This record gives sequence, structure tokens and C-alpha cells, in this order.
Amino acid sequence: MAGTRRSELKCSTCDIGYKLRRDGTSKHCDCAPGLYMDGNTCKSCTPGSFCPGGDALGNSPQSDCPDGLATTFAGAKSEAQCFTEAGYGRVATKQADGKVSLTGVVCPVGTYNVGKNTAGCQKCGAGLTTAGNTTTVAADCVAPAGSYLDKGIGKLCQRGTYSTALNSASSCTPCPDGITTEAEGSDNSNLCILAAKGHYINPANASEALECDYNTYQDEEAAVTECKPCPHGWKTKEKGATGVALCLAPPGFELVGTGENDTITECAEDWYKADWNRNACVKCGTGIITAATGSVSKDACLVPAGYGLVSLNPMVAEPCKANTYGHAMDRVAVANARCTACPMNMFTLDVLNNEARVGLYTSEAACLVQPGWGTTSTIPQQCPVGTFNAGKNRLPCQQCPAGMTTEAVEKTSDAACVVQPGWAMGADGIPAPCDKGSYSIGGTEGSPNGTCVDCDAPYSTQEDEATAVTECAVCAPGYGGSSGDCAVCGYGTFSYGGGSKDIACQTCAAGSTSAQHATHPQQCYSTLIDARKDVFAVTDEATYVSEPLATSASQCGTACTDNSTCVMYRFDITDTETGTGTCKLFPETALGTFEVGFKVADGADYVIWKVDQAVGTALATQPQAAQDATTEVACMAACNDSAECEGFQLSGAECTLMASDLEQNALSMFQVRGVQLYSDRPYQA
Repeated sequence: MAGTRRSELKCSTCDIGYKLRRDGTSKHCDCAPGLYMDGNTCKSCTPGSFCPGGDALGNSPQSDCPDGLATTFAGAKSEAQCFTEAGYGRVATKQADGKVSLTGVVCPVGTYNVGKNTAGCQKCGAGLTTAGNTTTVAADCVAPAGSYLDKGIGKLCQRGTYSTALNSASSCTPCPDGITTEAEGSDNSNLCILAAKGHYINPANASEALECDYNTYQDEEAAVTECKPCPHGWKTKEKGATGVALCLAPPGFELVGTGENDTITECAEDWYKADWNRNACVKCGTGIITAATGSVSKDACLVPAGYGLVSLNPMVAEPCKANTYGHAMDRVAVANARCTACPMNMFTLDVLNNEARVGLYTSEAACLVQPGWGTTSTIPQQCPVGTFNAGKNRLPCQQCPAGMTTEAVEKTSDAACVVQPGWAMGADGIPAPCDKGSYSIGGTEGSPNGTCVDCDAPYSTQEDEATAVTECAVCAPGYGGSSGDCAVCGYGTFSYGGGSKDIACQTCAAGSTSAQHATHPQQCYSTLIDARKDVFAVTDEATYVSEPLATSASQCGTACTDNSTCVMYRFDITDTETGTGTCKLFPETALGTFEVGFKVADGADYVIWKVDQAVGTALATQPQAAQDATTEVACMAACNDSAECEGFQLSGAECTLMASDLEQNALSMFQVRGVQLYSDRPYQA
């Protein structure tokens, strides 16, 4: 409207960490909850206290938690964030005004609290207590006197045991042997006062119990100083009898009468009693005797040696018949005291010889095997293949010598032993197994010595001791599968052998090669091998052929291996910082008058080239073996015996061992090609 004015109001906010005082009138910013005023600055409430923030009067206090409670972090805002200290519990009480107040209470005996929580004190397990107040961990809950700890609970000490103090033991202390207590839960040794059954209190020492002596008993737990005697002269088998039921007649005795004054007596002759009991003695039988009165077992009823029972009722004994035997001594007259039959397939000598029995057969040793049989743990059996026995004895079948067997079972002498399949008789007269790659069908009684027969190339056997040509079914070492058959491993490959016809030869590692017929990866050699020093000298340096495009040692090596006539290369470094230089290849001369052989793998092989001049520097002192050598083989052997030899030169029949020379900024490497390896010679057409 005309003549009026409009004003605008703008709200202001407190800074972070402050809040507006809520007194309804002030325009003042106080500390926010979790902060307190320190001078003119609101600071974070320290651990152990809480800060509710500014009030209507402008106060911003830092308040202490109740005793036994404390905050566990800075910036607590209220008393509700006061957690228990270890050994205290927290109790919340609702006041008349509806507010809840917190109190820390000491954990009393039998409770605990680990602290830093809002819980009250926790009770120990059943039957457990603590040594005092403010217990902080459950591990301090222990068994009281008269109890012990078992799987987290306290149990009363059993009768005959006690405990005298707080403890965490898994058992109570036992009373002295033979003494017990009146009840469970005993808390001191003075309660060990009763003699256990089978015991009595020593009159001279009330804390000691003694076992009831033989022939007495004690059948109650009491404070007695003597045991009760057994009636009727009965006896106890052991000390410490716990009742009259253990008063018995020992073996060989019985109680005949029933009167109060009757006592036990020995069993009469021809009678026996075996056990501790109250039974009557037992009669052996007619014609069966005992050696004396008081016999203690049925074993005292005897049958004469070499005889057996033929009737049990009445008992009658007679001499044992053919193919049966008795005992060597008088024996127990029991149901099985008969003559014993020889084991199946065993015979007494009268039967084997078809003649009348002489003497008595008193043991199983009289039972013998027939020829061609033997015993195994006294069990007769046919002598299996590879064994023999003459028979009429109790011996086991004897094994043929190692590597020998028999053609059939039931052989009676070592004359039937022949060389077993897979073996052959050696030159020393001892059988030996056929090596892998050969087989033997074994010998016969007409021709006992076997022969190892080599498999036809290129085949081998999977294992030693092959027994038939059909086992020659895998590729031999140095051969691999090719087009469904075995073929020689070519250059740069190898085979251990033993593989099927579909498993090809393995390829040598990159940068290496091998001769044909290689049998393992150790025969794969690097295609370039360094001179031990720097270079191999040559008679005519002009023989080298320059490779201008090869400006590094690596490129020079590649140029050599790409050239089938490169014997070795020489690389002269012209720039030591970049490693660049000039490359020259030394060529083979097919019609050369010199053979140069470089040592490979410490003499395991040699790579041999034809050249028209000497290569390498002759050793200052030529070993006698080199001076005497006139062939490649002898020359290589001489080089192998010389540690400083790196190769040889053979001109006609003259052998010279050579090595490399030191030359700054120059290096040489000779080439290894499979076709040039000496080991490849036997396989070259």
C-alpha cells in the first residue's frame, strides 16, 4: 500500500560443534552434545566422561560417569554411553520424573563382568563361586571347598574324597587308601574316618586303613578295627574280601557236611575240583586216575601216553591207530582226549611205506607229507610252481634258486628247477633278469637255461623281465611314434622310450639340437657354444667370410646357425658402449685335410667339422695319450682326460689337442649341428 515499508529478516546458524541455547530468549550458541566448554572453545568430551552440551543457563560441563562406569571413547554425549568397568555391573533405575539413572555396582562373590558393556554382573556356573568381589572374567569362577570343577560346573566331592579350598581342580583329593567319608561334599581330611569294605582301621593309627587279611572279610563301611573270620575253614582268594560270599573252598577242597562245626577237606583220589567255589568235588570216571588227593582240575584225570579215549561212558582208552596220534605223556581224561587224526593230506610213516606200525605215535610230528608236497605253518599243500620237496617229512616246499622256477606243481627235487620266464642263465652260472628291450620264455626241464632275445628294432618292452615277444610293443629309446609306428627321433628331438606308437619324440629346448636317436634331454646341446677364453685362433684369418649386416653378437650367432657350413663365428667389438662390431663366419671345407672336433658337454659328445687348416691353439704340452692317438676315438679320449682341452685337430693320423685364446673385445662361438655330432655317425647312411 502507498506509504508503507517492507523489511526482510535473515536467520543465522551456529557454527559446527555449537548449538543454539534453548532458553527461549537468548541468541547464544553453546557447545553441542559430546563437547564441553574449555575457555572459549568447545572440545571433545574425554574418554571416561560424557558431555550433554550447553544448557539453558549457558553451562557446557563435562560430567563424570557413576562409580564403576566409564565411557570407552571420546565425545560421549550422555550418561547412557557409560559402560561397565571390569568387575562392575550396570543398573538402570527409573526416577519419579521418568528419567533413568545409571549406577555401577560391585560384582559380588559368585559373579563377574568383563567390562565395556551394559550388562549386570553375570553369575558363575552352577556350583561355582569366586574368591571375592569385582571378579572380571569367567575363568576366575572356581569350585568351593568340598567341590571340584567338571565341564564348567561345580560338583560335590564324591564319597572318599575331599577338597579344602577354592579350586579349579578336575577332581578332589582322595582319602588314604581304604578310607572313605560318610557323605559327599567333604571339605577337609578329618572327615576321612570310615574303613571301606574289605578294610579296617589300624588301631595304632586312625588315619590308616589296612586290607582284611586272607581268610577274613569286612562287608560294611564302618569305624571297625578288625575283620570277620570266614566260617567252616573257608578261605579267600585275595586280601580285602568285601563279604562272606568271597569265603570259598579253594581248588582241590570241598565242604562235605552241613554242620556249624564242619570244615573243608581235600578231594579224595580220583576226584577233583577246579575252581574257588562252594561246589562238591567231581569224580574223574572208571579207569581214570589222579596222581594224589586234592586234585585241582580235570587235567589231573589222566589218559596214558600214545593212547586215546574210545568211550566216554564209561571212559576207556586204547593205543592210537595208523594216521592218528596221541600225547607223549599221560594227559587229561576229557572228551577230546581221543587219538587225533593227522591233518588232511598228511600220513603216518607206516601208511606211506605200506608197512606195519612200529612203536606209538605220540605227537603230530608223526604225520608226514607225501613226495611233492610240503607244509606251510604245518598245513600241507602241493608244492607250487617254483618249489619242490622230497616228501616223507614235515618240511616246507623249498624255493628254487633266485630266477628259477618249475614247469609244474608237485616237484620232488631241485633237478626240476629251470630258469623262469623273463630271465636267462648268465655267463657266471647265475640267472639274471632280461633287460628292458628283450624277453625270455624261460627254460624247460630238457633245456633249463633260458635265453634273453632282443626285441626287433625299433621296439622295446615296457619293463625288465619281459616273458614274451608280444611285450615288445612300445618304442625303444631314441624312437617315437610316427604314422602309427615307431620311427627314429630326428635332429633336435629325443625320446626316453617306453611310449606307445602314438607318442612322438619330444622336441629339444629352443636354441638347442641333438643327433638322431637321442634318448634324453641331456643329449640336446646348445647350437652355439662359447670359447672358454675369447676366440679360437685360425691359421689363415682370410678364410673368414664377413657378414656386414650382423652388427651384434646375437645377429652374428644367428647368421652362423642359419648357415649349414658355418663352423664358428668371430665377433670383434668396435663400440664397447653399444656392443656393436663386425661379424665373420669360418666356413667348413668339405674336402679339407683337417678334422676339428669341439668338446661338447664336457666331452659327452663332439661336433666334428672338415676344414683346410688348424683351428685353435695347440696345448703347450701334448699328453702322451694325444701323441699316441691316431683315430678320432683315441683323440677324443685324450681330450676328455685333459681339463684344459677344448677340442682336437686330426690331420691324417696326427692328433693335436687345442684350446681358445684370450683376446680383448673379441669372442668366438662354434656351431653345433646334429649332423656334425660324433654320436650321429652310426645313424648316417
